[in-house]
Amino acid sequence: MSKAQALEEDVVVLGKTRRILAFDLIRGFFLIVIMIDHIELYPNGFDFFTGKGRLWVSAAEGFFFLSGLLIGMMYKRRLHLGMKFIFKKMWRRAAELYLVGTALTLIYLSWAVFSHHPAVKGALPTPFPWHQYLGQIFLMRFTYGWGDFLVRFALLMLIAPFVFYLVAKGRWKLAVVGIFVAWLFRGGGFTLSWQLIFNSGIIIGFYWNSLQHWFASLKRQRRRMIKLSVSVAAVITFATSYASIFVLSLLFHLWGWGRLPVAWQHVAYDWGNWNHDVWNIADKWTMGPLRVVLFFLWFPTLYWIVRRYEPAIGRWTRGILEMLGRNSLFVYTIHSLIVFVLKLYIIPPKTSVMQNFFITGLALVLLIAVTRIYKIVQPSLQTFKLSGLRLFSSGARG
Repeated sequence: MSKAQALEEDVVVLGKTRRILAFDLIRGFFLIVIMIDHIELYPNGFDFFTGKGRLWVSAAEGFFFLSGLLIGMMYKRRLHLGMKFIFKKMWRRAAELYLVGTALTLIYLSWAVFSHHPAVKGALPTPFPWHQYLGQIFLMRFTYGWGDFLVRFALLMLIAPFVFYLVAKGRWKLAVVGIFVAWLFRGGGFTLSWQLIFNSGIIIGFYWNSLQHWFASLKRQRRRMIKLSVSVAAVITFATSYASIFVLSLLFHLWGWGRLPVAWQHVAYDWGNWNHDVWNIADKWTMGPLRVVLFFLWFPTLYWIVRRYEPAIGRWTRGILEMLGRNSLFVYTIHSLIVFVLKLYIIPPKTSVMQNFFITGLALVLLIAVTRIYKIVQPSLQTFKLSGLRLFSSGARG
């Protein structure tokens, strides 16, 4: 295989937008995992595929990284329009995310308070002191519901054009240093922690084609060695993390029931202590160093798998993953509504395994159905929007 063929093998072009199909498939998969983990009814059968949201790396990090990656790729193609245009577009996107995220918080918070269900997510004081919370909501210091990542994306999108500017000017090393230093001083804050993943995605996305050319230029044996080393490390660490969720919990359950031999009790005890120490350096909220390292092992491995079996995945999923991935903002917003309604009205205090399975499955079917309807009516909505803009423009001129 020639170097050019090796490069073509790694990129699938869809239409004029040059979308990479594998990224849409992966993002669609991440959205499904996020949905299942937010419903949080275990055991439900689906948790064997999601890890109950307790793996050392979660779908959320992948979602943030892919968002940054696609921003880097997309806006590089718009560089000819100038940095002023790019700053304006990114900040407009940040404003959209802020408005949607803030609106969802206000809607869900009002819904919970006025329906007298303040504990649908966490615990709210009663009576609810609106005057104390409104300012915090608009300052993005308080979110409510399952769409909270939107305002966090908004914050990162405010920073994104500055990172992109440095990279576009060839000062990517300065950008890397700034990103890493910000992460070192992250403390317990989310934004400085997760910007490492998001902004790394922007840099990698900007240089995506160059990285592909570089990788294709390596000798075949070296490429295979790199892939094998990364994949083996990813599989071993993933299997260990997976076992720490399902096998370790089973051992403790057996111990609690008095059915675990003494020797295995020692194993469970030592394993539990070790797992606790691992989580101290793989913390999700503050993006612990181990989590960062593991992410950059797990994500490339997942990407290589999806790229290799891309046609089969497309057939097996009947375009569902691609559809979800290509409409990620809408899907994420609708998923938050579905989860909120389920927890508020549908999910009983106690559930069986079968109930967990059917409720979670129903939520996924509903998410897919609503997204399909959205795709059908989207052209009409776009036409209506454009007509409204033309009418407003002509009215303004008149």
